Amino acid sequence: MHILFVHRGMVPERVGGTYSYIYELGRGLAARGHDVDVIVATREPVAPPPFDFEGMTVHTYTYKKLNPVYSTLQHLRRTAEIFESIHEGRPVDVLSIHDTHLGLRAARSRLGRSVCQIPTYHAPVFLEFRLYTAWKIESEPSAVRRAIMRATEPPLEHWQRRFEEGVLQAADGVVVLSEYSKGHIRNLFPAVDLTKVRVIQGGVDAERFAPAPDKGTVREQLGFDDSVYLVTVRNLMPRMGLEQLVDAMALIKARGERVRLVVCGAGPLHESLDGRIRENGLEGVVELAGRVSDEDLVRHYQAADAFVLPTTSMEGFGISTVEALSTNLPAIGTPAGATPEILDAIDPRLLTSDTTAEGIAGGITSWLEWRSEEAGTTRYRDEVLEKYAWPRVVEIIEGYYKEVLSAFQPAA
Repeated sequence: MHILFVHRGMVPERVGGTYSYIYELGRGLAARGHDVDVIVATREPVAPPPFDFEGMTVHTYTYKKLNPVYSTLQHLRRTAEIFESIHEGRPVDVLSIHDTHLGLRAARSRLGRSVCQIPTYHAPVFLEFRLYTAWKIESEPSAVRRAIMRATEPPLEHWQRRFEEGVLQAADGVVVLSEYSKGHIRNLFPAVDLTKVRVIQGGVDAERFAPAPDKGTVREQLGFDDSVYLVTVRNLMPRMGLEQLVDAMALIKARGERVRLVVCGAGPLHESLDGRIRENGLEGVVELAGRVSDEDLVRHYQAADAFVLPTTSMEGFGISTVEALSTNLPAIGTPAGATPEILDAIDPRLLTSDTTAEGIAGGITSWLEWRSEEAGTTRYRDEVLEKYAWPRVVEIIEGYYKEVLSAFQPAA
């Protein structure tokens, strides 16, 4: 098959769950003998010519980030142009759009309708935009700017929703990473035929995210003492639950527990989180480590005693949760988004009662009481090897692509 992915970025230039997903899926399919092209935007001032990367051919383009409308129009035009160029060289069998704001024009074009389309729907972008804009309005000191954001948010949100609906309706098949995400399509886009939506969970590089041969050595390298160490890996953004997690650490400290938290990640909440840490007297208890290197990310998982995912909403899968589990690290998560689909099958006790600081603190405290039961077991990594290792996930997605492609009828 000749498979074309469209997304806003990919590792190593971009970091994060969806960027890693594109990279791992693309190189996995290429390793299985498929031709894989990827169209992504670049932050570099000049886009390089198409280049080979891990068996894929990557096509990049630049754009000017002036305002959401102008930027989106550039994305739509450039991705459609590159799609046409790729197709002229060799016909595309499967067009897989991972970002509706970049791929709608390609999906709705005459050429797009002649190609089998199987997008991956990661999350409702318009809802994420709503949440992020609400936070920006709340934190914006200028009354004029707040008024502008309040006035422009509804039409921009409506525009984004129409884009998502357009890509989903044009699709011949749709991949989602969880039942939770499938529920978003059911509730937000009722015109979309759910029979063409397939749940295929995301994956993890189990060779890279593996337990350390000597955990003590890694802890020493990171400067960990004999406290219980928790780690979370998050973009410092609204809805990630980081404010609640910091407050939970204050409650845990008040109970006399010797627990430390390391937050790996960067984002606009850094300043407010730092202030929250100081207000709660958590210096030396909670560390904002910033964005860590790929090597140090693995080491933080390997050295910690538990991972915490405090998300308050819209967790479409939870790649960091699966990365942690792959290193045989227990993961404590809130009952939000797709997290219960991962953790409940392992041990319901890993789920907190709710997304509040009290609920998170209670879940961590409960885990402290029963964690000795699992000493010496490899049950977390075993779960990953059975369900989430990338070779298995790639094989399932490949099978789904072939299934949809075999039934595909080009539009007249």
